[in-house]
Amino acid sequence: MQEDTESRSERSERYKKRVRIISLAVFAAFIIFAAVLSIPLIRDLRTEEGLERMKERLGSYSGIAGVLIFTGIQAMQVVIAVIPAIQIVGGMLFGWFFGAVLSFLGILIGTFIIFVIVGKLGRPLAEAFVDEKLMKRYKFLSDEKKLIRILMILYIIPGVPKDVISYIVPLTKVSRRDFFLFVMPCRIPAVVLSTVFGSNVVSGNFKIAVIVFSVCAALAILGFVLKDPILDRLNKRKEKNNRPE
Repeated sequence: MQEDTESRSERSERYKKRVRIISLAVFAAFIIFAAVLSIPLIRDLRTEEGLERMKERLGSYSGIAGVLIFTGIQAMQVVIAVIPAIQIVGGMLFGWFFGAVLSFLGILIGTFIIFVIVGKLGRPLAEAFVDEKLMKRYKFLSDEKKLIRILMILYIIPGVPKDVISYIVPLTKVSRRDFFLFVMPCRIPAVVLSTVFGSNVVSGNFKIAVIVFSVCAALAILGFVLKDPILDRLNKRKEKNNRPE
């Protein structure tokens, strides 16, 4: 009887492992397919001419269609984490306020998709899309007691790969509700700065655009200087807490 129970348990585990591998392969294929389709978009967003073409392309869609397409691209940017500058395009197309709202909505949708998929498939999925060095760099997230506070700080610091962290956070003890309620709003300042920049560039307010660009550059430099010392300190604290008495 006990052997039958163990046999059923082993079959169940094998079945779960098989489903996980198949699901991971399907999701990986989908991401690769989406990334290949995004190559022209990525090329466009890296040049001024490309940005203008993207603006004209999205602007050619009327009303709700343009809104849905832009929000979808922003969500895809979070999942794939390779498409730059889309928030600036949002400011160009919809103005700084609605551009920021739609950009943030897309970020929320993309992050939620990551949470659901990583929650279902677990660590193998995160390891498939996050470089091993980055996984080690953010290992302190696995058991940090004040994790919400730490994540809020990380999400404010420019240069920290927020979309990459989004693949790691679902593996931690942080609840989805707390993450979206307290951590995600920390992305709003950077989103607003990007859309303000895009809005002022397209409207010809180059003085304001230069000021915003200067602020962004200063924050980026500050983030570059502070990021590594903060991460080193957090990892050292994790090692100290895990050290046997």
